[in-house]
Amino acid sequence: MNVQLIDKKEIIILATLTLIHQNGFHGTAMSMIAKQADVSIGTIYHYFPSKDVLIKEIHHYSRYKLFNYIFHDNEPKEQYRERFIFIFNRFITFFLENTALFSFMEQYYSSPYYESSGLGSQVNLKEDDKIYDFLMEGIRSEQLKSINIHTLNALCFGTLASFVKHILYRKLEYSEASIKEVIDIVWTGIKK
Repeated sequence: MNVQLIDKKEIIILATLTLIHQNGFHGTAMSMIAKQADVSIGTIYHYFPSKDVLIKEIHHYSRYKLFNYIFHDNEPKEQYRERFIFIFNRFITFFLENTALFSFMEQYYSSPYYESSGLGSQVNLKEDDKIYDFLMEGIRSEQLKSINIHTLNALCFGTLASFVKHILYRKLEYSEASIKEVIDIVWTGIKK
């Protein structure tokens, strides 16, 4: 694939992430994105036929970046609990280091984009989702309680997202001890 194509698409995505973080979905016009990305509006529409398509592509991009980061160097030979701690620590770290992406994901999952994507339905949290795979591994190996996968996902990642939000909005002080504490609390609540 052409490197320039990837670079232009990513430049547009990153510019849009920044603007959505500052202005929200509806406050971010295509003209603002073009200016931020230093491209013409026509260039944006060349890669993304509409703002809706752009936002959905940013969601895919965000999940790809998140999964690559949190599952990188996660060795299956390690005990499940150690991998759990590693993954959850990486989840928190990723979003604390990528606030625009965190803001985007928070807005996306609270928007009609998420509802229309079908990702929230029980049939669409499936085997190609690394989070699903990891949580199902915990259930199958009897490390985690055998509860509905959506409930388990919400308990784990909803808690972590709320924790990140509280740090970003300065309601909690960031420390390794507080991260360890919240991960321990989540683990204790869902372990079998």
